[in-house]
Amino acid sequence: MKSISRVLHRVFVLAVFVLYSNAELWARAGGGGGRASHDSGGGGGGGGLSFLIYLLLSHPLIALIVIIAVAAYFFYKKKNPADLFNSGGSDEDRRLANLTSGPFPEGLDVQKVQTSFMGIQDAWQKKDLKEVRRWISDGVYQRYTAQFRMMNKLSQINKLSNIKVSDIRLARTTADGNYQSADVAVSFSMDDSFVSDKYPQFNENFSGDSDTEYWTFIKRNDARKNQDLYSTDNCPNCGAPFDTKMGEISRCAGCGTLTNNASYDWVLSEITQMDDYRGDDLMTQNAQLRELTKNDSLFAVQRMQDIASNVFMQIMEVFTGANQNKLSRFADKNTSEKILQIKAKSEGFIFDRLYLNEATLVSFNTDPEKLNLVFSLLATYQRVKVSDQKLSLLDTEMTTHPYNMVLSKNLKSLSTPEKETVYSYECPSCGAPYNDTTNDSCNYCQAPVIDLNKNWVLTDFQMG
Repeated sequence: MKSISRVLHRVFVLAVFVLYSNAELWARAGGGGGRASHDSGGGGGGGGLSFLIYLLLSHPLIALIVIIAVAAYFFYKKKNPADLFNSGGSDEDRRLANLTSGPFPEGLDVQKVQTSFMGIQDAWQKKDLKEVRRWISDGVYQRYTAQFRMMNKLSQINKLSNIKVSDIRLARTTADGNYQSADVAVSFSMDDSFVSDKYPQFNENFSGDSDTEYWTFIKRNDARKNQDLYSTDNCPNCGAPFDTKMGEISRCAGCGTLTNNASYDWVLSEITQMDDYRGDDLMTQNAQLRELTKNDSLFAVQRMQDIASNVFMQIMEVFTGANQNKLSRFADKNTSEKILQIKAKSEGFIFDRLYLNEATLVSFNTDPEKLNLVFSLLATYQRVKVSDQKLSLLDTEMTTHPYNMVLSKNLKSLSTPEKETVYSYECPSCGAPYNDTTNDSCNYCQAPVIDLNKNWVLTDFQMG
């Protein structure tokens, strides 16, 4: 029975991949690159059916195998619903079956998750994060602002309506250095329209989309109790009203504290589509890595993955025309040159869609002086070129691309904690904000911007 369930599940997954590999991508605020659900209405909902018809006409034997595999899977699932996932299946099978519904860790509850979900959807539609900035990480902020800039270049808006949250469940909690993280499964449905008056050929409309996303929140173990960034408009440190102009740097105008500090409350650190969710961070359990970073109270795997996603989105902006001096905030000279060489080989493009599916710390190594963290990233996008107010496709469809990057820091510096600053936007020595015209040193304390003794530096970047 166990072997049958494993084989049927593998065949089913392969069949679904074949049927829906050309489905459209969701445009909603999750932005992770998850594929449209098969029951979606509107544009992009019939990719699997069209491909099945094509198979029936051109490859009837393959089509018959796919149909039998899917039918056998659902027949077996109906007779043995638990066996498919729990009776000897893979770790991935068991992970999908064993989502738990509680209890939430202290300070995090269904109401906060609901508030964050609805707040992000509203911010996405408005292309304005000021109402949610106080409780989202810098990496999440960067993911959205990069997409907003792309959308603005193409005069695009994403209208969401009939948003309904059907279920909020705790999926996993993890100890992560001096932090804890919580993955929450949010199931929902909505109507979704991507609209551009200037370039209507890319307009899409979905009705009744439904899916589940995994929202990751992070909080320090020594965080203050009874703090709530989600239902108040006052600084958790001094009580002053939040500045509505919060943007790249979410500091309180009254006392200067970073409001999205995991020392105050649970901070939204990542949104992952169901297709991309793994439910494990093996590096959080790595004893050698914990030993190397034990004296840095701000080190956490989730926090480093947030920095990696922040860096990646800034690189993507440089590819599409942002000031290349931005690279000097986080990349060493050789890596900056490599990135600019990649840009020079491109055709001068804009992303019609750009989703970072994942940024995962997969390994690390040390040399005589540095700790090097190796990240694997997956991004899904479609590139377009604008010339004389005309839009042309460089990619015929949304495709997923692998990338790798390395963030490095001197081993000696890990013996003391970092300052709490906004990565690549504030000086790691004094905390002063960098000017828009980036210099190689801080205007206030003259400390170098790129300093392996002070901050994590991008030392390698590769397209897979």
